[in-house]
Amino acid sequence: MSDIILKICLLGELKVGKTTLVYRYIENKFRTDFRSTLGVNLLKKTVKIGDSTISTQIWDLGGQEPFKKLRKLYLEGAEGALLLFDVTNQQSFIKLGEWISSFREVHGNKPVVLIGNKIDLKENIIIDQSQAERYASENNMSLVLTSAKTGENVEKAFVDLLKRII
Repeated sequence: MSDIILKICLLGELKVGKTTLVYRYIENKFRTDFRSTLGVNLLKKTVKIGDSTISTQIWDLGGQEPFKKLRKLYLEGAEGALLLFDVTNQQSFIKLGEWISSFREVHGNKPVVLIGNKIDLKENIIIDQSQAERYASENNMSLVLTSAKTGENVEKAFVDLLKRII
């Protein structure tokens, strides 16, 4: 059995659900009482994958434009990232390129999992699964569609990333 410490980052535009997703993962609760993350929010969770105990340091990066200059600093030392977009928000999908560029500039081809969040809002979905799959494939990422509200696939997204890292 080995103990591993991994830093992963949550990336994506403002209001895609990064903070809500990470709290669903850590506490298994849906919370809506968040203010926008200013700069970075640091969280931890220890998980067991196979024979390994992994202490995960999760860096939830603020999506606001003023923090763009600090991204490289926050990304330093990350072993992988979850890149989120809101399936009901076209702009959050369009901006994915900026986020992946920031990450790849610092980390090359370290693992990234693309997350389409808010799939519980079925009647408002404008980015369909095939569009997201195409984007993930073109950018060497796996795709997980999640709902922080219902908890659907949240654990799967984090475990998928951790497995790809180790």
